[in-house]
Amino acid sequence: MVTKEKVAPQKLPREAYQALENIVGKEWVSEDRGIIEAYVIACIDVGTAIRALHRDPSLRAAAVVLPASTEEVQRIVKLANRYGFPIQPYSNSQVASSCLAPGTVIVSMRRMDKIEVDEENLRMTVQPFINYMRIHHEAAKRGLWLGGSGWHGAIAKPCSQYTTYGLWQSDLKYLGLSRNCVGMKVVRPDGTLLRLGSTAIAGTGEVPFTERFPGPNLMGMMKQSAGSRGIITELTLKLHPWVGGYPFPEDRGRPSLEHYFEEAKEKKFDRPPIFPRHKIFWFEYPDLKSMEKAILRLARSGVGIALNGSGEYNAMMCSYTIDEANERSKGYFHIMGYIVVAGISSERQVSYEEKVVRNIVEETGGKLLSPEYKPELLDAQSNWNAEFVLNTETGMRTVRSNYMGTTLPPCAPFYQITDASEYWEDLVRDVGKIGEERGEYFSTMPIECPYIYVVDRGHQLTTETDMFPERDNLDEVRHMFRALVYAWYRYMVDNKYGQSIGPDVGEPLTSVSPEVGSERYKMLRRLKNTIDPGGIFAPRRMEYTEEQFKALSQNPTPLLKIILEVREQLGMPKLELTKEGDGWQPVE
Repeated sequence: MVTKEKVAPQKLPREAYQALENIVGKEWVSEDRGIIEAYVIACIDVGTAIRALHRDPSLRAAAVVLPASTEEVQRIVKLANRYGFPIQPYSNSQVASSCLAPGTVIVSMRRMDKIEVDEENLRMTVQPFINYMRIHHEAAKRGLWLGGSGWHGAIAKPCSQYTTYGLWQSDLKYLGLSRNCVGMKVVRPDGTLLRLGSTAIAGTGEVPFTERFPGPNLMGMMKQSAGSRGIITELTLKLHPWVGGYPFPEDRGRPSLEHYFEEAKEKKFDRPPIFPRHKIFWFEYPDLKSMEKAILRLARSGVGIALNGSGEYNAMMCSYTIDEANERSKGYFHIMGYIVVAGISSERQVSYEEKVVRNIVEETGGKLLSPEYKPELLDAQSNWNAEFVLNTETGMRTVRSNYMGTTLPPCAPFYQITDASEYWEDLVRDVGKIGEERGEYFSTMPIECPYIYVVDRGHQLTTETDMFPERDNLDEVRHMFRALVYAWYRYMVDNKYGQSIGPDVGEPLTSVSPEVGSERYKMLRRLKNTIDPGGIFAPRRMEYTEEQFKALSQNPTPLLKIILEVREQLGMPKLELTKEGDGWQPVE
């Protein structure tokens, strides 16, 4: 039941607040209600949206503090240990950024926006507020490239993305953050500094050159931690040769209001030419199974630097208005995708790789868009010419209308493509279509063709399926969360993939999913107790303590109620509390 009671954030003790001022300066810490409200909503986090509509008081931070250096972050964390207040790291506010416990202090990384490029050793060190746009521009000036870009590259930031999915929209050749991160600085929950990568070895220098070092690779512990095990304050990334020149100004993708309409008429931002020594090929197939086979062959052929299936998702990636995008989402692009080839070693490489692409597409029953074949579709997608690397998602090309990511299953075999399509069709039948009553059709796009991320030369891939609720409509966001849980559990019910619970929800999904591993949540709990015994970093994000679990199991949250309802709907085993009352177990 939604409460209408006034929500007031919990205040910090005055001496704790003044101590924060002493660390960062009075202008860089605030408990002003307007500032606090600006940090409440994560833009694609459905769990946060539901909690906000239920007026969960723990969403409001006690204060927001903006450090400027690793040293200031360390001092803030040590202060949190002294006064016992929890901390929530915060950067691009997409997922896993909201407060979960009363009295939390948000550590906003906005002032940590420095970047250093080491041309000689092909590496770049970035702070938490550096986004993929900045990385590309600074690298491209020097003939270098990160190797791809995360979705929403103008706001997505590698430091925080590493702690969630670390997925790039162009993962084919260089495999995203999982292979391109060689080291990091992490502030631990006790305020000490942990260096990961080769700099963990004395005498190797300040900047890491390899991710390998003696002992266990602790960088893996930061993945899918969502800020609950440490705060990354520096990330060192590999760079690769870039042969595409430097054709765009510094504000590419961020057209100014003063000149916006003139630039739009000239299509200066929305119809950029493809980069020099690069080509993008759009392919179309009569059915998803045929494209699945073709994508597998393309991925494993050794050509290309980016490969994705996009289907009707082009409606929201390549349209100029919401109305145009909505109309196209009914069925305009159908079953299609693209591959980008680059002449990295020579210009002749482009010609060779083009021949390989053409042969594979022809042999697998597909067709390439061209001025002769469906030129209207080729023209409609021409504003994607540079997005495979920049992925700005700004200006007129924006994700349309209330987008919230639903499922990104773990990287898996290629048959996941048709699985995702079939499961989504079942989902909209069993759970319903969000938006149809108000004349929007985005939520049905994945039925014909989900978005397909091809990773590591086709050794694995993942698919994306989404819903588009109005986030101020409680029925729609609850419907969205039900769809999210349905999609995740459906993979498990059919024994397809051991589902990895994403950090955008975390708890209570972690402890209510014994199918992932009956002891997994207990392992996460023990890990948290070992790393962060005081529960300082993002408490309740990825695991509950025994006491928190017992309290919440006796007073279920709206999220927990939906999860249990979906489990019953899918015929999954009913759950009961363990004898100790500190976890769930299937009923025998």
